[in-house]
Amino acid sequence: GSAFGELALLYGAPRAATVAAETELVAFTLDMLTFKSTMMGKAQQDHAVYLSFINSVELLNPLSEADKRTIAYALSEREYPAERNIICEGDEGSEFYLIREGEVKCTKAGVKDEVSGRLKRGDFFGELALLSSDKRAATVTTVVPTTVLVLSRAVFERVVGSLSEILQSGAGAQQRA
Repeated sequence: GSAFGELALLYGAPRAATVAAETELVAFTLDMLTFKSTMMGKAQQDHAVYLSFINSVELLNPLSEADKRTIAYALSEREYPAERNIICEGDEGSEFYLIREGEVKCTKAGVKDEVSGRLKRGDFFGELALLSSDKRAATVTTVVPTTVLVLSRAVFERVVGSLSEILQSGAGAQQRA
């Protein structure tokens, strides 16, 4: 099913469009209070799941609990099918990725083999471009359907900036995107 009218409910604004059915359908309605309560419940559930996930990522262990909560609220979730590029070598880097489920491979143009081991649940990529403002060093492609948690550059720099030395020291040991 599809949904519409959520912006009016979120912001208490008048509806911006008229929707007309082209065929017979069954539609359900929600009042503003129910909609906002449902959205708040979903956000709190996501936050708890993300916080648990963050606590399982060794890289993020040095962060304070407050920083981990900030990251959990700032994460967005994206799903990719198998064989889809998440980032491409040479692109500008503006996001940091944590693998929630799935598996990815890292490749570089002109290099026959993968440039690192496969990355799986709890692994991360995209930090090098954020630390140095360089372009992406490799292409990261899903091997199986993969879910990633994404952190923007602004939050990364504000919260994870304190991990810069840890990330840079680990980057030399592993070729990452």
